[in-house]
Amino acid sequence: MEKLQRNRADTSQRIVDALEQLLAQKGLPGVGIGAIAEKANVSKVLIYRYFGGLEGLLEYYVKMGRIVPHYDPAWLDQIQPTSPAALAPIWSGQALQLFRRMRASRASRELLKAAVTEKEPLAETISTSLDAELTRLTQQLAFLEGGDHQAISAVILGALSFLTIQAQNDRTMMGIDLRSETGWSRLEEAVKGIYKALAKQALDSPKIRLTLKADQAVVSAW
Repeated sequence: MEKLQRNRADTSQRIVDALEQLLAQKGLPGVGIGAIAEKANVSKVLIYRYFGGLEGLLEYYVKMGRIVPHYDPAWLDQIQPTSPAALAPIWSGQALQLFRRMRASRASRELLKAAVTEKEPLAETISTSLDAELTRLTQQLAFLEGGDHQAISAVILGALSFLTIQAQNDRTMMGIDLRSETGWSRLEEAVKGIYKALAKQALDSPKIRLTLKADQAVVSAW
């Protein structure tokens, strides 16, 4: 039984790796069950048996942490804020790290582009799965009670998504070269500045205090 489980895990990994390689080479339009099966050296039947088809495989790929990272509880404990001033670098750091990963992975960028620009069942599956993963990440890092974390994250992560796609299309934004590290350094400094401003606004409020809740540092508004 254990050997069968190992074999299935190894085969699933080959299938996922094949999907990732095809996404990087051809984008979503070039991905199909036949091409994935050929590259992974497996039968098409196995892909349907393990994942239910291409939509199930794409959903699995998004949710396994290849795009949006999965953090274990021990790591999350390490980044709990010890003071309100620590909130800004935590939030900006995670947002920027996420999009550095996306910029470094052609497969991730292709899925991001499909989720934002395409209107078809596969793109809908990717969009829904990616949105769920980003929501999960935001909830894990939500330390500011009383603030609309989802709306703030939607604005910033949405903007970074658009800029990442524009960079892949070799376009500029407000005259900033999105293909260059210099351009992205300017954008990253801007994101850090936005989070610092939000943290300062919270700190300046007389109704903000730092409390402990379920072993998690939380800034509460009341």
